[in-house]
Amino acid sequence: MVTMTGDMNDIARKTKIETVSMKTLMSTDVFELDYKGQPQANPYARLSPWQIYLALSLPLTAVTLLVWAVFHFWEMRREKPKVAPRNDVESGRFEGGP
Repeated sequence: MVTMTGDMNDIARKTKIETVSMKTLMSTDVFELDYKGQPQANPYARLSPWQIYLALSLPLTAVTLLVWAVFHFWEMRREKPKVAPRNDVESGRFEGGP
């Protein structure tokens, strides 16, 4: 009985792995084929590798720097020291007239 349970667990584990593999293959096929079931033409076939590199790297660099700047200025604004009011009664400093 214990041997049969172990065999069933092995079969279930292998079936789960195979199911995940089949879903992955099927999803790539769905995105690769157009509505007629024919492979789509590659729209980037006319571009040189240098053009593809620039088309990807420049916008991603700009987005990265923008996100960094937003977080940087957010932290700078959040950590700005709170300035005490100028008319501090306890220190005896008063600005302005009587």
